[in-house]
Amino acid sequence: MSYASHTGRATGIHSLAAAFGDMKSKVARRRSYRQTITALSQLSDHELADLGLSRSTIPSHAWQAVHGTRRQA
Repeated sequence: MSYASHTGRATGIHSLAAAFGDMKSKVARRRSYRQTITALSQLSDHELADLGLSRSTIPSHAWQAVHGTRRQA
């Protein structure tokens, strides 16, 4: 029995769609990270201390909030 196979093209389309989805996800996470840093940076030192944060740890905590893990230095 003979049949035509279009799996190469379909795989390419699926790969492209997956890459686009990954890119959209990365852009969304980057936007969320920047927004988190902006929001935390607008807090006073007293408010940050109430949250157990310092200005120097804002990027690390923002990264953890967005990505769920500590940022590797």
